[in-house]
Amino acid sequence: MLIIIGDINVDINLALSHWPHEGGDAVAHTATWSSGGTGLNSAIAVARLGGSPHLWGRVGADPAAHQLLNTVRQHALNIDAIQVDAVLPTGLCVIPVSPNGERTFLSYRGANTAWHVPDLWPDGRHWMHVCGHALVSDTQRESALEALRMAHALGWQTSIDLCEALASHLDQLYAYIGQLTVLSGNHNEMHVAQQYAQHPIHTYAQTVITKQGSNGCVAIRHEQTHASAGFVVDAIDTTACGDTFASACVWVLMQDHPLDDALLVANAAGALTASRRGAADITPNRAEVITLIKQQRLHVPAWL
Repeated sequence: MLIIIGDINVDINLALSHWPHEGGDAVAHTATWSSGGTGLNSAIAVARLGGSPHLWGRVGADPAAHQLLNTVRQHALNIDAIQVDAVLPTGLCVIPVSPNGERTFLSYRGANTAWHVPDLWPDGRHWMHVCGHALVSDTQRESALEALRMAHALGWQTSIDLCEALASHLDQLYAYIGQLTVLSGNHNEMHVAQQYAQHPIHTYAQTVITKQGSNGCVAIRHEQTHASAGFVVDAIDTTACGDTFASACVWVLMQDHPLDDALLVANAAGALTASRRGAADITPNRAEVITLIKQQRLHVPAWL
C-alpha cells in the first residue's frame, strides 16, 4: 500500500500573456479552477496509472472541500484518513502561469497546516511518501515527521519529494528519521540541499533522484548513477509535473520494478502533465504514458 501525505487544495490557474510589475495589471487569457495540492496531485497521478493509494490530509468544512472530495471519489482513492477542520478553510492556491509555462504559487495553506497523525494505521509493511510542503510548517510539519518516524519503526519504506523551503534541512530530517528509501527534488532544490548538507547526498536516501524537467532525470543508487532522458512535449504548464513524477516513480519502485523503469515512467507522466493546464485533474493515465513512450521509440516495460 502506498500512503501519501501532502496538501489538498483548490487551485485557480491563470495563464498570463505577460508578468506584471508590482502594482501593475495583467489579464489572464485562460482561467482553470481545479483540484490540486501536492498530496492530491500525487495520489491521483498514481491512481491514473493503476495504483490504489491512500491519501492522508486535511480539508475545511466548506464548499471547496466538497469539490475536492468528489474528485477523490471519482478516482477511487481511499479517504478514510482525510480529516475535516471545523475552523480553518480548505487550502487555496492561485497559480499565475507565464507564457513559457513557468508557474508561481500564491498559497493559503489553511486546513493543511493543522493535519495530525491519524490514530488508526494499517497493518503490515507499506510505503509512506511525504510531499515536501507537508514538512514546512506546524502542526503539519511535526505530524509528518512523527508519521515518518513511526513508519521507520514499523519497517516501512519511506520517501520525500523536496520543496525549496525544505531543501536546506536534510540534516535535521536525517537526525530525526534516518535514511529514506527515496529522496527526490528538482535541480534547484538538490543544489540547495548539497550546499547545506553535512554528508554526501547519497547518505540521506538509498536512491536520490534529481528531476531535470525536459532534460529528464538523474538518480544515484549505491553510488551508481542512472540517467534517463526527457520527453519532447509542448510544455504549457508545469504546475503538477514534479508531484506526478515523484509519486509515479515511487509507485513503480514499490512494486519492485527496476529503477530505470521507474525513471522512464515518471519522466513520461511528468512530461504529459506539463503539456496540459491544471493540476490533479489532468494527470495522465496508464494508456497515455504507454503511448508517449512508444512515440519516442523507447521500450515499454512488459509489466506496464
